Amino acid sequence: MHAAAAHKFKAVDADNHTVLINKPGFITLVIGTNEDTQDAARAAGNVMHPFQGRHDFQLVVVVDLRGSMAAWVPSVVTAQMRSNLDQEAVELKPFYLKNGNKGNPRNNACVIPDFHGTICPQLDWPANPEDLRGILFGGDGRELKRWDKLTDFTALQNDVRAAIAALDEASLAKAAAAAKTQGTKLVQPPSPPPPLPPPDAPSKAN
Repeated sequence: MHAAAAHKFKAVDADNHTVLINKPGFITLVIGTNEDTQDAARAAGNVMHPFQGRHDFQLVVVVDLRGSMAAWVPSVVTAQMRSNLDQEAVELKPFYLKNGNKGNPRNNACVIPDFHGTICPQLDWPANPEDLRGILFGGDGRELKRWDKLTDFTALQNDVRAAIAALDEASLAKAAAAAKTQGTKLVQPPSPPPPLPPPDAPSKAN
């Protein structure tokens, strides 16, 4: 008997793209922030820098703007978000290169403004939060862990690292099993993922 498929969470990001939040094959960290927790969200994003550019990880930021003045001027808010993402992409480029990724970080940046409750309720996030929130999704799109009050960013980094390591180990084991069943047929082994950063990895690339 097969387990039910993971629920797919879709939303429209600041670039007006419809995105699948819990994308299969990725470890996805979703950070839930609002106008009062922006500094904490920035700190959480910084500890994710060592993972940026990996092909097995993605960071999604959901900005809860329900009931705020921002909901009156969505075009202005999303324009500012896009500008911030342009600047952040420049800062992330060294981390991409360190992880063997020569792509443009801007193409993978994902910030989702929720003006009217289109995605937060799907994630079981009530309105008017006072704390930074987070959800960690596994490679199968299922929720691994949830934080209703996210404060320990070192522990957060460790949780994400462990999830990526488990996903990579499972992927390599699957590839090895597939190669074994092919017998004498030539099987191209997958490229190994870049090494994970050590615990307490700095948020600045060397």
